[in-house]
Amino acid sequence: MLTANKLDVPVIIDVLSSNLFKSNFEETSKEFLKCHLDNVNVLLHLLTTPIGIIGALSLLRYYTKSSSAGVFVFFCYLVSLLPALPTGVYVGTLLMCYIVVELTRRWKLKPLASLALIFIGYALQDLAHLGTGEETYQSKYSDGGHIDSRHPQAWSKLFFEHVYYLIPLVIHSMLALPTVAAALPAWLGGAMSSPLPEPLHKLRAAARILFPLVSLAYGSYCLDTKNAFCFFPGTPYYHRVLQCNIAHGAGESRKKDLQKVRQWAMRQNPSRSKSSHWWYHDLQGEEKAAFDACSSCSQIERMFRSLFSDRHYAVDTIQGMNEIYVTGPARFQDVSNSDNVFYTRHVDGPLGFIPFVSVYRCIVGMDKNEMITTHFPLADIADNACEGDVMAFDFNREVHYITRDELKAQESDDFRVVLKLHYCVYPRVMAPLGWLMHFLNVKYNQLFRSLFLTTINPTTPYQHFLAWNVNGNTKLFDWIETFIGVRSLLYLLLVGSVAYVTGEYNVFFALTSVVHYMRYITTFYVRKGIDFGSFKRDVLLFKSIALAQLFYHYWIGPLRMGTFQWDPLSLFMIASGYTVSILATNALGVDRTYFAAELGILPPKWITQFPYGYIPHPMIVSQIWALLGIMKADHFRTEWPYVIPIHITFYVIHMLQEQFDIYKKDDSALRYRVSKTRHA
Repeated sequence: MLTANKLDVPVIIDVLSSNLFKSNFEETSKEFLKCHLDNVNVLLHLLTTPIGIIGALSLLRYYTKSSSAGVFVFFCYLVSLLPALPTGVYVGTLLMCYIVVELTRRWKLKPLASLALIFIGYALQDLAHLGTGEETYQSKYSDGGHIDSRHPQAWSKLFFEHVYYLIPLVIHSMLALPTVAAALPAWLGGAMSSPLPEPLHKLRAAARILFPLVSLAYGSYCLDTKNAFCFFPGTPYYHRVLQCNIAHGAGESRKKDLQKVRQWAMRQNPSRSKSSHWWYHDLQGEEKAAFDACSSCSQIERMFRSLFSDRHYAVDTIQGMNEIYVTGPARFQDVSNSDNVFYTRHVDGPLGFIPFVSVYRCIVGMDKNEMITTHFPLADIADNACEGDVMAFDFNREVHYITRDELKAQESDDFRVVLKLHYCVYPRVMAPLGWLMHFLNVKYNQLFRSLFLTTINPTTPYQHFLAWNVNGNTKLFDWIETFIGVRSLLYLLLVGSVAYVTGEYNVFFALTSVVHYMRYITTFYVRKGIDFGSFKRDVLLFKSIALAQLFYHYWIGPLRMGTFQWDPLSLFMIASGYTVSILATNALGVDRTYFAAELGILPPKWITQFPYGYIPHPMIVSQIWALLGIMKADHFRTEWPYVIPIHITFYVIHMLQEQFDIYKKDDSALRYRVSKTRHA
């Protein structure tokens, strides 16, 4: 079994993080407890403390127009407390925070009522102390309960600790009451030494360091309203490419504005042999007003709101990235210049690792264009941007490229002119992160454009080297997104870090071995709007990781430890099972293997090629047979008795799902009932 390195980073983390914050809480709680020994005073604090906090949180909810702000604040607060509190105090703090957030959401108080609650909560706490005869904790470090102007630095530190630990201090006082401590289990008794198992203790100690990684991993999935519950690779992931038209159809028409901007671009005499670009700030007067009218039109607003709810997400225009882009009629694909990047699968920006926030690029067609097609291979979308057509995609995450069909040149205008509009979309509660993303993307786009213009027509060896770098880095980013995915990479980094910190390899084994089964089941059930390319990529990646670990524990690990036992029947079952599985994949084709027909991407097709027509459910049955072959080996079964039964259970669940065609019915969309093609 693999184990964490004995250099023991968790111990270092424990010293640097847990002990420091834990000692602060210990010292504060001892002093706080001296002022809260009376049963009545403690019980009253359990009521007065949340009253004041509900008032403060209600103000935040009112001015942000969302309860998500409070949820986010308390989530960060609870994570920050993980290393500092004993188990019982932490559980009590968690419950009180939940009650506060839930009551805030239900009561929906206005500002005046919120301020009243804050005042009432504070006043009742003082009255509780006055009635029970106990002095307040604040009076112990303040000048009679007031701001200590003689020692402002010391007073500020103690006041901040008092406010920060207020809820845990009240919970700790309650748990310290003899009657409460006698009624609760030992692990909830409020003792400062937590009886948690060592791996969980190490995880708590590293919580402050792991939190940024958790945010990166979770935030790379939770990017919009549709994917709000896609928190790990086993959940279905919906594509994020958006489309609309701003020149035709219902609502306002921006056709005249598009024509005005196009005419201005033509007056600039764009090159016929390479692309030309003009920034938004190059425009003036009527043309600038026309550009603004297009970027702020209602059709684009509605398009974004189909993916990002108005209640939780802000959509800001990024004027610093907006531009006019022109392709000349004599454009040709020269692999030596940076213009070739558009014909290569690529991601425009490198900042896709920043969580929760998206920068969208909108390609807006301004003429008749049948020749240039923009492809989004992961979303399985390809289209021509003709007059008024808008294709919106994540600037930092969506793989795309263009193709050119010279046979349709006569059907298209000579010059292809498009607007490139940009929008920063972020949760309202995370506005500072959205502003940072806005700034970073503007700066990156300006630097890249400077490099791009230098290498669009290279003449010197240095310029050719720079052009090679542009194309090479583009292919690298595409390779990462196409074959691994930044989301999956961050998830693997997170679970690997948790396994390393806790010293438990089983954590990584458990959190990576069944991901692909869960993705099969959830995607087969949901179907509509699935990001097909990332679905195939993710299940192939995690299935490969799962099989690699099974192979290691069946073969390599036992050989290294000298426990491997030769079992011809086991090897035959494994080889024959995976051979039949490969033949079944060949018969279906890769896309049909991964539900292309069920998702409506390909039409239904009756499969009769072997092993279909000979073995029922050959894809799943053959792999169950191979897994049973792995379990047949004594050395594997002894070390990992439950692994194969878990794998087989997930396969059987999915097989029953296919057999009985269990999925989320949607009468408004065409659904192919083609599970029988797998059984032919």
